[in-house]
Amino acid sequence: MMLLRKSAALALALLCALPVLSGCHRNDPDHLTIAEEDMPYGATMRENKSAFAVPMSYDRRFFTEEEVAKVADLFAAIQNQDPELYAYTTFSFYEKYQREQVYQLDSSEALMEKLHSFIKTGSADDFHFSMVMIDALDTNPDAGELKEVVSMLGNAYDDDGNFMDTVQKCYDLTVEWTILYNKDADSSVVTEQHVFLFQTENGLFALM
Repeated sequence: MMLLRKSAALALALLCALPVLSGCHRNDPDHLTIAEEDMPYGATMRENKSAFAVPMSYDRRFFTEEEVAKVADLFAAIQNQDPELYAYTTFSFYEKYQREQVYQLDSSEALMEKLHSFIKTGSADDFHFSMVMIDALDTNPDAGELKEVVSMLGNAYDDDGNFMDTVQKCYDLTVEWTILYNKDADSSVVTEQHVFLFQTENGLFALM
């Protein structure tokens, strides 16, 4: 199982700091040095507020810009209630499953309004995402939240064959986001949410 968390990087950073705090010299052979490629997820977080559809924070070593852009597009589609962007971002069969089976809605516009309202969390004011942070990732489709989502997608898959036969890699991303309400400038932070990213033979898709 591959489960990587930003908190592990913080613990490692504290461990690496101990020789410095105890007065060890940089040339001390006992000084702990770790190559960047060996550091855990979160050691090289990047914050980008302009390159994607919403501001994103992520460890640059573990994602391509295309993958981060797809996650950002998912949040932007919900933020802006944009059914065309949502259709570009997620599986068409999953959008249909949400609309017809989960929420019993008549249109894609109604689905976007429903998803938008979940993020809005009861406020009368509208919002925008001021930051979406990817805190951790899991790449094991046989355990945890990812296993449940893979099973759900397999049941909803409306083409011939097995859904997972089309999947080249998949991520369970643990995310937190900050939203700003447009009128009163109040903010709200939501943590420990999940976004799922799939690279398939037909392209890259995200869902939550």
